[in-house]
Amino acid sequence: MKKLPLKEVFVFSLPLIAGQVGQMLFGVGDILVASRYSNEVLSALGIAVAIISPFLIAGLGVTFAVGPITARLKGEGLKEEDMLGSSLLISLATGTFLFIALMLFAQYGLGYLSLLENLIAPIKSYIQITAISLYFLLFFQVYKEYLQAYGDTFFANGTILFFNVTNVLLNIALMFGMGPFPEMGIEGAAIATVLNRLGMAAVLAIYTHFIRRPSYQITLSRVKEVFKLGAPIGLATAMEVLVFSTVTVLVGKMSITASASHNIVLNFVSLTFMVPLALSSAASVFVGENFGKKDTDRIHSYALAVLILSTGFMLFTAFIYFLLPSALMTIATEDQGIINYGAGLLFYVALFQIPDGIQVALWGILRGIGETNAPMVLGLIANWLIGLPLGIYLANSYGMEAKGLWAGLAIGLYLMSIGLAVIYIRRLKSLKQEFALRTE
Repeated sequence: MKKLPLKEVFVFSLPLIAGQVGQMLFGVGDILVASRYSNEVLSALGIAVAIISPFLIAGLGVTFAVGPITARLKGEGLKEEDMLGSSLLISLATGTFLFIALMLFAQYGLGYLSLLENLIAPIKSYIQITAISLYFLLFFQVYKEYLQAYGDTFFANGTILFFNVTNVLLNIALMFGMGPFPEMGIEGAAIATVLNRLGMAAVLAIYTHFIRRPSYQITLSRVKEVFKLGAPIGLATAMEVLVFSTVTVLVGKMSITASASHNIVLNFVSLTFMVPLALSSAASVFVGENFGKKDTDRIHSYALAVLILSTGFMLFTAFIYFLLPSALMTIATEDQGIINYGAGLLFYVALFQIPDGIQVALWGILRGIGETNAPMVLGLIANWLIGLPLGIYLANSYGMEAKGLWAGLAIGLYLMSIGLAVIYIRRLKSLKQEFALRTE
């Protein structure tokens, strides 16, 4: 085999990593400003964002099909006049469905969550205002994926980082009331989110228009293709987010120490996960282009490069979690009880770093070769039928509490990584045979 393109993948992924971290920082900025406004707004904001997240992730998952399909068309040497327009139409339809679902939940579903009475009104207000921003974020992601397929990654991810700054400034101005703006509290935070997402979408749309001069042609066949590949991704990513949300709710019923420790650990995990997630996105582009070229050797070469980088990084983070758990916890808290409890959780987090890195890398690789249905089914089985039930059993029957839930998630991720590896190997073998027949 030729030399693996490790450097090429790594350099391509750097702006993607920065962009993924930037996406996380939006939430951090919101929380930091809200925490200085009032505890009630802070709590309501956190719950509202948790409610919105599965809807948002589902929509974004659908757009993840844009990059690999565009890259495949590029590899085939075909024009893609109908790619961007068809993808934007899909995001419009997806956004409309999610907008309606979110508004209905805000109107009729909040009462079933057993929330504190004083939080329901601000949560409802935040959701109803920000729901429209789902459209803008989906449009932004479509343009980002489209550009990424052509190797243009700096501007879109730089836009994310720039709007992190405007997000904090707008939150301060609109929540507290500054200059011409009245004090609006949580509604100000919601308006800031809408304006930032609108700005991001507009800036990237203008950039794409002048740099790529794309056609906005729409064809039914391309719409069907994007939806067929993207819908399973959206469902699977939403289900994965819901697993962690469910675990968070279950831990929240145990004790304040367990809940606080879990939330800190979850933030550490989310941050380190951004690197393999970015590598997964890069994999979908490199693999997708070579899928279009019908070059299985290059597909495997890029796949191995991504797997090595993703696994290597997660191996490093596993060592950190193993060796310095208490030191990491002290970054977030001085409470010794939370430090000790969280250090115990980090042991189980360390155990699933490697399979987590492998499974998310394989997800991107499989997207590149057009395989999303089998991974979706496998994810539902590994997370919901095995990982979560086993975690609940360990938490309750063995008194492991939050540790049991994290242990269950770890086992589910191990099964997920093994299953995805089998799917990839079988799919690659099938492609070799298919491409060989076409050249005869």
